Amino acid sequence: MTGFIYAISGGKAALAHDAQLSANMRRMVGSGVLVAVGYIDPGNWATDIAGGSGFGYSLLMIVITSAFLALGFQVLVSRLALATGQDLAALTAQHLSPGWAKAAWLAGEAAILATALAELIGGAIALRLLFDLPLIAGVSVTGIGTFAVLALTRGNADRHERVIAVLLAIVAASFVFLLFKANPAWTEVAHGVTQTGHALRNPQGFLIALGILGATLMPHNLYLHSGSLAERAQALPADARDMAMRVARNDTIVSLSVAMLINSAIMIVAAASLSGSGIMVSSLDDAHAVIGQTLGVGAAIVFAVALYAAGQSSTITGVLAGRILSKGFQIRSNWSDRRRALMTRLIAGAAAVGLLVFTGGKDPDELLVLSQVILSLALPFALGPLVLLACRKRLMGQYALKGAWAWAAISATVGIVMLDGYLLVDMVV
Repeated sequence: MTGFIYAISGGKAALAHDAQLSANMRRMVGSGVLVAVGYIDPGNWATDIAGGSGFGYSLLMIVITSAFLALGFQVLVSRLALATGQDLAALTAQHLSPGWAKAAWLAGEAAILATALAELIGGAIALRLLFDLPLIAGVSVTGIGTFAVLALTRGNADRHERVIAVLLAIVAASFVFLLFKANPAWTEVAHGVTQTGHALRNPQGFLIALGILGATLMPHNLYLHSGSLAERAQALPADARDMAMRVARNDTIVSLSVAMLINSAIMIVAAASLSGSGIMVSSLDDAHAVIGQTLGVGAAIVFAVALYAAGQSSTITGVLAGRILSKGFQIRSNWSDRRRALMTRLIAGAAAVGLLVFTGGKDPDELLVLSQVILSLALPFALGPLVLLACRKRLMGQYALKGAWAWAAISATVGIVMLDGYLLVDMVV
């Protein structure tokens, strides 16, 4: 009888353990959606449209390659968070020199401001295309939309992910529609992929390719991804970490694959509808106008709606990344998410309005380019610590990068930093 009772109680304990494990694994899903939106912000639109309109499908392979590189680093940062139970910001502050940690924090904050700038400018352009609203008024309306989204989510992580998933779905559905309207010749798309080398030999094509790479990997996304998973990993037993890493990896692969397909669709639509149109497409306004001419007014409206959704989708992620930065780098702040969002948007909004007034409101796409320059400058301060920490066996234990994987991560980091530096020099000089 005693043995029977023991078996029953042991079975209940096993069931409870399995239920808890299942619940923990479900919590590993969703963080990939948070970071996926960083790959379809207005800065990505600008580079994808420039590549598609200027070089057809020849730079499509660059979009795909950049996405795979970014995917590798996002999986790596998720591995770091799940192996240690801490986020990249906290680990940088604890294990690297104070000078490096402070530089990384400042670079991360700059990246968040740059993202807020791109969000406000992209939203303002979308509202001008939809309602002929002046850019400065559009910046204000977009900022108000930010707080509407934050009020809707109310600091709840699940709500964050659901709202972002809805915005991501709007962008994805819009480009499925635009692909249907553009009706590209898929044999030409396939042939264009083989012509990447020809496009890269053109100086302008090479610069656009670097821009695509620079706009793809966002430094604040690394902090956000690690912070989101580190919080969820702290309740994990040691024997569940392998499974958690597989679940988080698959979640990241699925989410970023969707983002890659959206970026590819942007370039394909641009190539099919804008390339050879006879109109020089150098801005989102030009792209909207030509899409209206070639695909119809309805397609142009869908394009503008998707642009606004893409801009707003980065709202929550920027605020969350800022909170993770402050906490990880031990910056004393009692600010709520809403107060942080307010300050970030006020600074970015003031910068946007000031630059728009200075330029007379002409060519706002240049401000999107500026945001990408800032992100390129900030990127090494996140990638360097990530790879360095991921290779430390004393920190990562059995999950430390070693051998060919370590060399691949180091080589990719050095290559990306050098290419970003080249792009920055070309933009400034």
